[in-house]
Amino acid sequence: MPVTDSCSTYALHSDATTDVAELDATEIDIFLEHIDEIDREQRWSARFEATSSQLDGEENDFVAPLVFELGDIRSLLANWAFVQSAMSITDPVRLMLEYTQAMMGFLLFNPSPETVEIIGLGGGSLAKYCHKFLPGTSIRGVDVDWNVIDVADQFCMPPRSDRFEIIWADGSDFVVTDQRSTDILLVDGFDSSGQPPQLCSPDFYRACRARLNANGILVVNLCDHAGKNEPILRRLRECFGRIITISVEVGMNLVVFAFRDERDRFDREKLREAAMILQREHPLPMAGLVEKLLW
Repeated sequence: MPVTDSCSTYALHSDATTDVAELDATEIDIFLEHIDEIDREQRWSARFEATSSQLDGEENDFVAPLVFELGDIRSLLANWAFVQSAMSITDPVRLMLEYTQAMMGFLLFNPSPETVEIIGLGGGSLAKYCHKFLPGTSIRGVDVDWNVIDVADQFCMPPRSDRFEIIWADGSDFVVTDQRSTDILLVDGFDSSGQPPQLCSPDFYRACRARLNANGILVVNLCDHAGKNEPILRRLRECFGRIITISVEVGMNLVVFAFRDERDRFDREKLREAAMILQREHPLPMAGLVEKLLW
């Protein structure tokens, strides 16, 4: 059932002097700086002059996600001011956040998967990119929050089709109960407190590995301090063996690649060659990703 009323849209008018209309590559940095400056203890109406799409008289508790705009950036926020997704209004398919670019690093190992599944659809950044730049790939996006799914059209999501499916489900249940399999499984699921325990448990990772096709890859976005990530990395190693990581410079993200099957020793020079080929078709810093890979 539709629940649009529970999601707010805000256009920001701050007292900053930056002309965001003229920003290009740095606009996402300016946007994130504004988000970082927000006092989580202070109500938005006291910090910014904003216009809400919620019904008059309805209390703004911000439990539901918030659609937020600054300049050319439309974002999906959770828990007051934590960015779930960021989209360029003029270029909706462009991957704005560095960690989403890093998650697409699976292309270095499988440039043309038949299926990609995404747990934690959010604003659909990864889904939209895969839909456009991997035309032979079927994409399934899974999200536990109906409020997020309900605002998908505000983020220029592709129309539902045989190639693109949106599923309302808990990702931990989906990987067990859905009888299909996938080549690539992207896990980018968070709630207002961080990564839910059911999306980083040993049972979940075992189910993910069982779901992957031969030579399949699990890609996990972690977003916490290194000390808190270590137990999760240990579980991934126990379940998958060798893993590869990319540390994202902006934010605390650590992107992890786990492989269903044993692979030969990774050769950075061969990955550089693969990146050069991918760079012809993908607007992504593939060569830079190769240099950041740690194994």
